[in-house]
Amino acid sequence: MSSLNPSDLAHNLLLGDAVAIAERVEIGANVILYDDVTVETGARIDHGAVLGRVVQLGRRSNRPAPLAAPTLVETGAIVCPYALVEAGARIGPHAFLGDHATVRQGAMLGTDASVGFGAMIGSKVQLGDRVRTQSHCVVGTGVVIEEDAFLAPGVQILIGRRMGDPPRAEPPVLRRGCQIGAGVQILPGVEIGAGSVVGAGSVVTADVPAGVTVRGVPARQH
Repeated sequence: MSSLNPSDLAHNLLLGDAVAIAERVEIGANVILYDDVTVETGARIDHGAVLGRVVQLGRRSNRPAPLAAPTLVETGAIVCPYALVEAGARIGPHAFLGDHATVRQGAMLGTDASVGFGAMIGSKVQLGDRVRTQSHCVVGTGVVIEEDAFLAPGVQILIGRRMGDPPRAEPPVLRRGCQIGAGVQILPGVEIGAGSVVGAGSVVTADVPAGVTVRGVPARQH
């Protein structure tokens, strides 16, 4: 684990090596910035947030070995209390990361993207500009969500059909402007078409064409 040193920039702020904090950055109490974290002008890091941590894996984890990599919080972004941003993630300009949310290594949040309370954004996920994921969403490793998509609370975008499975298909892709209702589960390999709507509580097992509405278990056009 890297060494951390106290800083007088905020109450009980701890900094690793090669941390860069620009002007007009607001930092709350009890924040930790690990090695190679950059926070750009006008960003806000709220109480208890942790940025740039290289997370340790459990003995039976299927995740790739975590690597140290630069972490970036871009201009005007907000990281809310007790959020975790792993090493190598990028929080885009004016993006919003809610309380207790997690962004895994290598994930990228686009301009004005929003991640809700307690949500989990997996490794190497790409959230496009203005994507909104509400509270307690889970987005699996490598998922791509294009600009202006919306995920209601509790959406799960999966990369394995059983707990602990390695991925057996390409990660799901959600095209621009699609809307996903509360509690929806999207299975591996599925593509959700641009501008389509998935009704609350649905389980999506097959591709959804652009511009249609589906619902049910499994989800079908009605």
